[in-house]
Amino acid sequence: MNKPVLGIIGGVGPLATACFMEALIRKTPARRDQDHMPMIVFNDPQIPDRTAHILDHTKPDPQPEMEKVARWLVRAGADYIAIACNTAHYYYEGINRAVHVPVVNIMEETARRLARDMGRGSTIGLLATEGTVASGVFQDYLELYGLKTMEPTAEDQREVTALIYDGVKAGASYDPDQLVSLAQRLRERGADAVIVGCTELSVIYQGLADKPAWLYDSLDILAERCVRLYLAAHESGVLVV
Repeated sequence: MNKPVLGIIGGVGPLATACFMEALIRKTPARRDQDHMPMIVFNDPQIPDRTAHILDHTKPDPQPEMEKVARWLVRAGADYIAIACNTAHYYYEGINRAVHVPVVNIMEETARRLARDMGRGSTIGLLATEGTVASGVFQDYLELYGLKTMEPTAEDQREVTALIYDGVKAGASYDPDQLVSLAQRLRERGADAVIVGCTELSVIYQGLADKPAWLYDSLDILAERCVRLYLAAHESGVLVV
């Protein structure tokens, strides 16, 4: 395997996908264009809203469209796939089964990093969509790695939702300091670290001038993992996820 190609299921949402691509580029140790990792992006903003379906299964199901995009990426030449959306990992098993290439799991990678950095038994705050929080999927991965989850209060979750949907997704203005304040309130309640667990919130995180060491961005962790996989496969000729 000369240069493995990363396929990205994007458009969920579009700005988060662009943020993920930029993170991949910035994290790649390249001195020239040719040193960067090849990637194929299917930016499909027509994928139905993940949170809407998780909270109400009568709403349009995004899984069939995401599986279709995954298969398209493989046909186009992707050797492994990443999904630029945390909430979409509610559908991870189906997407993973739909293709014969590895699908890197943003939630598992984040849980693994936090277990390594914070130690088993630590309490981790979670800032994410209502769908992600309600599904319990992120909490399951954290528990798998021996970590406890702390969720925002109902009032704070409403603020998180507004930041995501009324701010980033709507292309409207928002206060970046609000993300840090929400995370800080979880810390004050006893969280040892806090996950930025929505890729729209990752857009805000990436723009912070001061990033607290205890604030972990899941999109950033996913980008680092994809780059490491690329570099290892490029050197060894074998892609191992």
